[in-house]
Amino acid sequence: MKLKLKVSKKQINRASRLEETIVFAVIDLNKSGTYPANFVCMLPKELKSRSGTICTFMRTFGDEALQVAKKLLTEAMKREDDADVKKEIVRRLKTFEPKPIVHADCVVCGRKFQPRNYGQYLQRVCQTCKQE
Repeated sequence: MKLKLKVSKKQINRASRLEETIVFAVIDLNKSGTYPANFVCMLPKELKSRSGTICTFMRTFGDEALQVAKKLLTEAMKREDDADVKKEIVRRLKTFEPKPIVHADCVVCGRKFQPRNYGQYLQRVCQTCKQE
């Protein structure tokens, strides 16, 4: 498959106002030369969904989905001239980077530990001090 991203802007009516969204379609240039005939699937905003459902992109590309998405987005970044599209590409590329592990110092004993999130607050006391 010779894959490429087709970028288009859509206007969606939400709450009685128009919002412009950027949509990325994955196309296979080996199937056909023109777009809708060579359509494979849409590139989702996030590869891992919170609801646990597997998107079509993940089903199509399986274990290589992350590498394929990064490759397609970096190639599209070189081609595109529109500032809004480039900003969206950068945002989507940032979602693929792993989040850093946060460490905090226990206020009782001073040891480093991985805090839990309690709404907008982080845990301040480690588990061992909390159990004592």
